[in-house]
Formats: sequence, C-alpha cells, structure tokens
Amino acid sequence: MSFTNIYFIFILLPAILILISNIPNRIQKPVLIASGLVFYMLSAGWWGLAIPLTTAVNYGIHRLINKPRNRGMLTALTVILNAGLLIAAKLSGYMPLGLSFYIFQMISLMIDTRDERLSPDDFCIMSMFFPKLIMGPIVRYRDMKSDLRIVGRERMIKPDKLERGLKLYTVGLFMKVVLADNLATLWNSLNIAGVYGLATPTAWLGAVTYSLELYLDFWGYSLMAMALGYIFGLPLAENFNEPYSAAGVGDFYRRWHITLGTWFRDYVYIPLGGNRKGRVSTMRNLVVVWLLTGFWHGITVNFLIWAGLLFILIILERYTLLGRLAKAKVLGHIYTVVVIVISWVIFAIHDPSQLWVYIKCMFGVYSEGSSPSVIQFVRLLRTYWYLILAGAFFATPLPRRIYEKHSRKLYFIAPLVIMAGLSIFFMLHNNGNVFMYYAF
Repeated sequence: MSFTNIYFIFILLPAILILISNIPNRIQKPVLIASGLVFYMLSAGWWGLAIPLTTAVNYGIHRLINKPRNRGMLTALTVILNAGLLIAAKLSGYMPLGLSFYIFQMISLMIDTRDERLSPDDFCIMSMFFPKLIMGPIVRYRDMKSDLRIVGRERMIKPDKLERGLKLYTVGLFMKVVLADNLATLWNSLNIAGVYGLATPTAWLGAVTYSLELYLDFWGYSLMAMALGYIFGLPLAENFNEPYSAAGVGDFYRRWHITLGTWFRDYVYIPLGGNRKGRVSTMRNLVVVWLLTGFWHGITVNFLIWAGLLFILIILERYTLLGRLAKAKVLGHIYTVVVIVISWVIFAIHDPSQLWVYIKCMFGVYSEGSSPSVIQFVRLLRTYWYLILAGAFFATPLPRRIYEKHSRKLYFIAPLVIMAGLSIFFMLHNNGNVFMYYAF
C-alpha cells in the first residue's frame, strides 16, 4: 500500500482520521502508532514486523544510554547495530521496504536523544510515524519535540491543518500519478527497445524524461508526506527546494533530498572535521560522504560511478574556475542541468556496458553496425511533448510561487478539483508505478 493507493486514500486514511478525531487526547499517540503499523504491514507484509522489533531493541538501548557511564559505548553500539542491519540487507540483496530511511532516522534519533529520555509513545512516533516511514523525510527530534508535546494535550486534527494538508496532498498526488507515472512509460519504452542504435536526440529525450520522472516522483511523495504531517499535527521537514534552479552541482544537492544531505553533513561530514582542517582533509571527508551516499542507494557499480562523478564536480566547483561558471546566470544554469541529467542516466542504468553505450549515444558516438534514426525521437516527442512540458514547468520555481500566492483563495479549488479528478482517473485506469525511491 502506498499514498497513491485508492484504498489508502478512500478507506484507510479516512478511517484513521475519523478514529483519531473521536478518541480522548491521551490515547491519540498510541492510536497513531497502531495506524502506522497497519499501514506498514499492508505495504510490506509480514516483513513489516521487523520495524517494530528493531524499534523495541533501540528503545531498550535508549533507556540505558541516558546513564553517563554507558553513553559513549552504547551510542557506538547502536550506530554499529543499525548500520550493520542496513549493510547486511544491502549485501543480501533483499531490502525490506523503507529500511534505509528507517535506519538513518533511528541513528539520528539515538544520537540526538542521548541526554534525555523519551516516552515509549514519543520514541515510536519518531521512528514509525507512517507518513515518513517508507521514504522519509529524515526528521530530527529537535524539530518535532514541541509538536509531540502538544499531541497528548490537544486535538491532533484541526480544520485549518486538515485543509492545508488536503490541498498539498492533491498537488503531490497529481505530480506522481499524472505526470511522473506517465513520463515513466517513455523511459521504460527505451529500456525495452534497448540502448543500441539510439539516435542522439532520442538519448537526450530519454535522459531528460527520466530526470523529470525521478524528480516529480520523489517530490510528489515528499509533498504527500508533508501533507499528512500537517493533517496529523506533526509537520515534517521540506525535502526539496527547487533543485533545478541551482547554481552548480553542490548547490543542487543542497536543494535535493535535503534531509538526507543534512544527515550526511551532521553525522558524517562534520564529525570527520568538515572543511575546518584544510583542503586535503575536506576532500577526504567529501570522498567518505559520497562513497556512503553511493552505497546507500545501491551496491552496483553505477552508483559508485554516479557518486564519484558528483564528488569530482563538487571539488572542481569548490577549487577551480568551474565554480565561477556554475554561478553564471545563464551558462551556469545550462551547465548544472546538463551534468545533472547525465548523472541521472548513470544513476538509472545498472549495467556498465549498456550505460557506456547510452552515454556514447548522447554524444553521437555509435556502435559499429548500428543505424540510428530520428524517427523514434519524432514519434516519442509527438506522443509525450505535453507531459514533458508540464514536467519541465514543475521543475521551475513557478508552481511553488503560484501555490503560495493563490492556494488560500476560493477560486483555487477549481484547479485542485481538476488535479484530483485526473489523479483518480489514472489511479483507476492504470496499474501505476511504485515510488522510485522504494528501491532504496
């Protein structure tokens, strides 16, 4: 089950809302935790039991970690246990749904709460609040602390937050179901046809389409997670900040998947010394961060190539004239978009030989005996042009500005109803695609 599942939207979510709206304040937290377990079990099956069991073990360590004499040893132990579980899952080839996000959330929670003792309810909500359980965002305890205190004393679900959440959910649902899922068919058709013989325009069209699909898929999910956070009175961190308006690769990854980047910064980069000990030390620390980032996404070689390319570009932007180019108003934007699109191709294609062929096709270097034709490009563009334009529009700052300016106006209901109607239509008539980041 996912946020785009028709049964979640029209049965499970309303049932949870009605239940929580009609129970005493003091039991809102336990009911919310139970709701999360039901959602996760419906999403992951019996493997869903792994999450509450791991949470119970971590809470037991949390109760001991508050004692000063145990703090250092137990903090190291909890990091090793949780990281070890993630590594074992990666190497085994089986990743329970959302485990990477859950493990990072748990490490953050255990480190941040060494000096205070959480109640079982608060600990479970921080680790298993279902809007963020499967794909984040990775939320810091300090950012939810005040809201957790309010939940036990006041009603969780309030009319203004409910309205705000439903509007945001509608936009996120539209981005995922109408735009991302339909753009996915172009990229999938290229994969089925094979990478050999792609004309250069077709290869670039596929790369741009995949980039938009990935962005709309993950940003759409993040908006729905934020929306559910508002609805339940526990606002979640924003995970994207107009990344395709970035000035350079470094800036792009400060805007893309913000909570993951912040996690690596706060728990890896800064503890290693950050940029405080000179250029060589900074480069070493960045190598570690990007190696871990690549491994977090997968153990195939393409993720290491992807992470290595981004590391090199960030270093060049920091220490060479490439940094000035990245900040140039027009050329810098073109440079950023082009290299990010190329990097997403590396991210998407796991087979190194096929990846190399695809990259060569993008630059007009064809395999011997191939006969690339632009007919495929023309056909795909004729079929998908309106979706590509819509996706490109959502990659600009304009949608956010329009939403912030008009979302509280009465007339904004009309476009929201259209978005909701289109989303429901595609949910009923398409099989749909799982969220792309479920794989990580």
